[in-house]
Amino acid sequence: MAKAAGNKRWLHPQTVPRGFLRLYVLTSLSRGPTTGYALIRDIDAKTEGAWRPGPGTIYPLLRSLESEGLTEGSGEKAGPAGKSYSLSPKGRGELERMRNTIAAMGSKERVLFALFSDIIPGRIYVPMMVKRMREGMEVFRSKVREMPEPDKEATLKELRLVMESQTGWIDSELARSPKPTKRARHP
Repeated sequence: MAKAAGNKRWLHPQTVPRGFLRLYVLTSLSRGPTTGYALIRDIDAKTEGAWRPGPGTIYPLLRSLESEGLTEGSGEKAGPAGKSYSLSPKGRGELERMRNTIAAMGSKERVLFALFSDIIPGRIYVPMMVKRMREGMEVFRSKVREMPEPDKEATLKELRLVMESQTGWIDSELARSPKPTKRARHP
């Protein structure tokens, strides 16, 4: 539920795309067994408190995934945190299918991003994007490290070309910017 300004828990659950939590839970379980409580805390931490799905959302989802055969429960409580769940072979297949669907949506994301950027004025959009690029590069670096070597090298070479092009544009914009003039001091 949306809260007052200043409170980090601002993301309303209905603003999260349908099926996203399912995808996130399957992805988390692909890394190893975990509990519903740990999933809730993980999402809360990764969204910096903006979204914390409640037990009434996570546990029914975990039970549904288990009844569909996508996860396997440990059958016993994993301490005070609750039952531990892991991804089943069928769940790995479903996760792969979901990831492929998202990858195919790239052009739609690009179009929505173009519309989004049209809504926000430059004075807000530009600092927001600089921050996003800085944070995004952290994630990008970790994802590049996961890539197999031939793909990784090709990606880094392409990135170098993109960055050199952008650096050239930045340098030309800086050269065109008016230089601050020194003011004469008045007694």
